[in-house]
Amino acid sequence: MRGRDRAWTSAVGAIVLLAAGLLSGVAPLLHAARASAAAPAGASTPPSSTGKVLSFKLPYLEHEVTDPNAQDVAQHAAGDAPLLVFLPATGEVPNDYREYLETAVSVGYSVLGLDYWNVGRSVTRTCRADSDCYTQLQENRLNGSDPSRFSRVGVSNSILRRFSAAIAYLERQDPAGAWGRYLVDDHPRWDDVVFAGHSQGGGESAFIAHRHRVRGVLMYSSPVETYGDVSASWMRSPGATPPSRMYGFDDVHDLYFERIVGSWKRLGMGIPDARHATRVPTGSHVLLSSLDVGNPLESHGHSVNDFGPRTTSGTMVFAPTWRWMLRQVREP
Repeated sequence: MRGRDRAWTSAVGAIVLLAAGLLSGVAPLLHAARASAAAPAGASTPPSSTGKVLSFKLPYLEHEVTDPNAQDVAQHAAGDAPLLVFLPATGEVPNDYREYLETAVSVGYSVLGLDYWNVGRSVTRTCRADSDCYTQLQENRLNGSDPSRFSRVGVSNSILRRFSAAIAYLERQDPAGAWGRYLVDDHPRWDDVVFAGHSQGGGESAFIAHRHRVRGVLMYSSPVETYGDVSASWMRSPGATPPSRMYGFDDVHDLYFERIVGSWKRLGMGIPDARHATRVPTGSHVLLSSLDVGNPLESHGHSVNDFGPRTTSGTMVFAPTWRWMLRQVREP
């Protein structure tokens, strides 16, 4: 399954288009056993039961929600599971991350892969060295406030509105998941939610964690919110979520490696040393892989999506890193 047309830039500003296409129709149901079977020996016991995978488009719920119009993906885990909300990279869609979402369910999360306004020019290409641009753009996409030349998303298309609409749908269609527990006054119950994302989605997740104290935030090839000596203006002050609840993962060959490392430093997560990178890292708030997965653009894209490296048996190479990160913030 492919995502929307993706457009990224090289360090000198060349645009590379990645092949993609909107997924149409309802995706086939998968069983949680597929994800659970991938758990390594010694891993914590996965949930005893999980719900079916649900794929749905928000325009089916209300006419206010318009493009982008990709399918959201959700699945509940058994028991008092926290919720993982995953935000895709520029031009990608939730169905590009099914392996990661299944891994999160196997660890004990209910999951929601949420489509949002991530089309067109990427955040990093839009803002570059304009520190206020990042803040204005990311705030607008979160709640629809203060549209500007950088972003003009309305309230009905904001992440918060899409989140509440998705939870309302899931509460009706999958009552066994008790999805309503994650929503209070049309906002996420922040301390029960971990936000995760890839590239632009990871940057937006970090911004949300700065504004609200969430259970945790997991950033993959992100945030790309530092440009030389300039970082997003919201990074100038401590955020609501402490660095102890933040984890980031990137490949040392990433096109945006220096900008991502600079953002981690500004967020107080630590300063990683590329010389200590390992193929499949664990054990730090800032994780670096030394695995060569292609050119710098591919290295940026393949840290978490379904098109990344696989073992000879077909499992995702980086799945142990994903599991380790997910477990660090699963408990309050």
